[in-house]
Amino acid sequence: MEFNVENVQVYGGYVLHTGYFVEGSLALGDEVVAAYDELRRWPIRNNHTGTHVLNYALRETLGEGVDQKGSLVAQEKLRFDFSHKQALTIKELEQVEQLSNQYIKENKQVYYKDVPLADARSINGLRAVFGETYPDPVRVVSIGVPVETLLKNPENEEWRSISIEFCGGTHVARTSEIKDLVITEESGIAKGIRRIVAVTGHDAHAVQRIAKEFDEKLNEVEKMENGPFKESKLKEFGVALKKLTISVLDKQKLTDKFGKIDKSYKDHLKAIQKEESKKTLDVVKKWLDGTKEEECDFLVARIPIGANAKAITEAFTFVKKQNRAKSLYLFTGESDRVAHGCYISDAAIAKGLNGSELAAAAVKFVGGKAGGKGNIVQGMGDNDKQVDAAVEEVTRLFKEKL
Repeated sequence: MEFNVENVQVYGGYVLHTGYFVEGSLALGDEVVAAYDELRRWPIRNNHTGTHVLNYALRETLGEGVDQKGSLVAQEKLRFDFSHKQALTIKELEQVEQLSNQYIKENKQVYYKDVPLADARSINGLRAVFGETYPDPVRVVSIGVPVETLLKNPENEEWRSISIEFCGGTHVARTSEIKDLVITEESGIAKGIRRIVAVTGHDAHAVQRIAKEFDEKLNEVEKMENGPFKESKLKEFGVALKKLTISVLDKQKLTDKFGKIDKSYKDHLKAIQKEESKKTLDVVKKWLDGTKEEECDFLVARIPIGANAKAITEAFTFVKKQNRAKSLYLFTGESDRVAHGCYISDAAIAKGLNGSELAAAAVKFVGGKAGGKGNIVQGMGDNDKQVDAAVEEVTRLFKEKL
């Protein structure tokens, strides 16, 4: 027969195994062989001893005020809750991770022994969960120094520099089996309570690999030629970076790196925006300077720049400030993107010129949508091949009214 155990608990002094039959049956008096799943137990051992190491590193970094408030040891991660008034800085997290990995790489032996509770509590530097009820005798787990040695001189100050805890769980034989410990999350879960999530062993190496691959891809994006494709990639990477489950330290480095690349691209866009706004204003100023009040009251023009709605808006603001009865309709755009819109003077509106009707006529050629009311209507289209035809039609409508 085979019985798959899913949970083990002590009830009334008996160890009760609960689970389900894979095949066969059991009868009173049958003898069974109980064994655990080594592939599952292996990462749990890593994470459990890793939790002890992390607890030690936190006390070394943050001081004696750090008390364990809870923990979870799972196959894929470890979680440790502790008392601390504020979020850990990147420098503190870096120190915690460095101390943990230093302890791991020193390949210290893990010792454990059942000890009378009173004797165990006398060991200097021993860590326990505040408010927890422990059995007597209690199991003491010490990383680096035999429990017997601790008990010979329990008040020794040196014991504060090693990991000693009450624990009945499974552990590695030596710390090097853990390989690496990587902190993937640090957060607050209640007032004065912080939480750290970390991974060890192969899972630690996996998140390190993910961070390295993301960094390499980010380098490729940085080298891309400025343009819509790079802009799209930056947006994609910005979203992906927030979702990455990697080292907190690596994530901070990648966030800083991404921020610099993104800022560089946005600075490039601002420079283009400034140049395109200047080109647009130059066209409008030349038109205003070249016409007298009694001459042409309107301008319909295509500006040879990208689809720049902001440049059009700035041109409208400029014309409005001139306090002249002038109206204009501007088109900008290329590569299937068109920005367009109009500013209609009050005098032109009085003569029956309607900005929404002009925009609707333009949309028939350049596509997309337009909206607004009163003096200003603007839109975005997707057919730059028909801009010249739109200019011709809008010009015709202006002439009909003005």
